[in-house]
Amino acid sequence: MKYDLILPRPLPKNATLGVIATSSPIHEGSEELIARGYRRLRERGFEVIEAANCRNDHGHTAGTIQERVDALHTFFEDPAIDGIISFWGGLQTHQLLEYLDWELIQKHPKPLVGYSDLTVLTNAITFMTGLVTFSGPAVITFAKPTFFDYSWQYFEQLLITGGERLRYQPSPVTSDNAWYERDDNKMIEKPAPGWRCYRPGEATGPIVGGNLGTLLLLAGTRFWPDLKGCILFVEEDEAENSGTIDRMFTQARQMGIFEEIAGMVVGRFPAAVGFTEEDTLEMILDDSLKGSDFPVLLDVDFGHTDPLLTFPLGVRCRLDAERKHLELVEPWCRER
Repeated sequence: MKYDLILPRPLPKNATLGVIATSSPIHEGSEELIARGYRRLRERGFEVIEAANCRNDHGHTAGTIQERVDALHTFFEDPAIDGIISFWGGLQTHQLLEYLDWELIQKHPKPLVGYSDLTVLTNAITFMTGLVTFSGPAVITFAKPTFFDYSWQYFEQLLITGGERLRYQPSPVTSDNAWYERDDNKMIEKPAPGWRCYRPGEATGPIVGGNLGTLLLLAGTRFWPDLKGCILFVEEDEAENSGTIDRMFTQARQMGIFEEIAGMVVGRFPAAVGFTEEDTLEMILDDSLKGSDFPVLLDVDFGHTDPLLTFPLGVRCRLDAERKHLELVEPWCRER
């Protein structure tokens, strides 16, 4: 990071959340879906305010680049907005980065949370300003047919309760995102297989990462985070397959990422990715991690399956892959 960490204030009781769409417009989803996400947040005490651009159409994005940048700046500056949450992801959030006012964000630090395409924004903000941002639920997480207490538990702990240490625990159940392909729109839950150790060992370092393909969009830019000594969190979505995931890990290897990081935590991949007994994630890691010795933990509850935990970028965590321990070891929010 270029600056010392800036801890945001935890969300107060009856907080106002600003909802952003930094890439795809939210009306690509149904009004029922949008309303359900907002209702569930309001049921938990939040006021929800939608950014002005969320329903704009500019080709395939929620407004022009400037409209999306202005919406984000407005929410950071507005003292009535306590925290900012992405509605969902998309493909063009990285367009915003060269137009952001980093000093404005530093002067008005507040929690920013989301996942998927927001990975470029959260990592760039933390690297460029020092502000701790959060990889975790977006509005779409709470808008899905099933509400998972596990997702809410860590969202609440990280953004509302705060603390100095936190030990993460695996979810007992998991569900893929394919509910939207089903006629009954139901989410099918199944027992989670638990976290798995690919390579044992212990490491402590600041958290960097999120969606791997999105993070790699920062490669070669001034927004690329400093990875030396970090714990890299990576996951991928249901649009990928073993070949494209192999390509991403190979790129990371050839960029020297695996020579810099202290450990890696890999999120659970959706079943649609299509790993088989003859074509496994471990085969990809055997090649891409050859010559390194840092600990690696697999199938952790974050990314494009549900439920998902929330983790703070820039904050140090401790990883013990063999014991399947993952914990935060320093504060991620200011004291109230």
